[in-house]
Amino acid sequence: MSELKYPKLDLNIYVLIKQVPMPKAMKTTAEGLMDRTGKSMMNPHCSHALEEAISLKDKVGGTVTALSMGPPNAKQSLMEALRRGADRAYLLSDRKLAGSDTWSTAEALSKTIEHISNGDALDVLFAGLQTIDGDTAHVGPQCSARLELNQVTYVESVDIFDDKTLKVRRIIESGYQILKVPLPVMLSVSHTANVPRGPSLNSSMSALNKEIIMYNIGEVGLPETSAGMTGSPTVVSRVKNVVHDRGAIVLFTEGSTEERVSNLLTALKEETS
Repeated sequence: MSELKYPKLDLNIYVLIKQVPMPKAMKTTAEGLMDRTGKSMMNPHCSHALEEAISLKDKVGGTVTALSMGPPNAKQSLMEALRRGADRAYLLSDRKLAGSDTWSTAEALSKTIEHISNGDALDVLFAGLQTIDGDTAHVGPQCSARLELNQVTYVESVDIFDDKTLKVRRIIESGYQILKVPLPVMLSVSHTANVPRGPSLNSSMSALNKEIIMYNIGEVGLPETSAGMTGSPTVVSRVKNVVHDRGAIVLFTEGSTEERVSNLLTALKEETS
């Protein structure tokens, strides 16, 4: 970090963290909901968002607040966020949130941010590009709409343009864009953005003295009609486990390149005839 290069801005930075089942432990309940009672971890995309949030704080100063919604064991990922360098951590946890779709989740998280900030301006909201259990990429953008923030998705890097504007690089199909985005803004971060840091000794020691504050929906002002399955316009109608039965892999390694290509084409024709 160079103090001469970056102004001291003391940004109010939030980062959304989701705890997800480990890939090998993913399963659904009889109702078609994700079973979150098994082994879990911080969503990998959220890890990249956290790294970008802490890196921005390192450049210009400020506070990084980690926020999650989930069962009480989601404290695990929030504690990891504190050990990596987040300053504060909050968990919205309530049985009435069970079965929330992305619409209901974004409503709950936005209400929680408003409650925590208590009128203080939010400068940057970071989110992972998507989660490995849902893969919708909806929650960050939906939060930005509710909180009336500018938004940029598929973010690869974040820098400072001036005290009111960020310089953001985002992925597009043909390459990338460089954008100048005014604050406040929501940024959803790609896995190509960075290599997340591990816990540091100083942050780990500091985390021992920090409390992960838990709220229920009543404390953040979220009506029961907007929570969980009651507040979710989308529902799971049925879940089907698909087993892909693929045949043996055949490698064509004998002969010249022309012979191998010819043998491959012959095999494809025989398979489709």
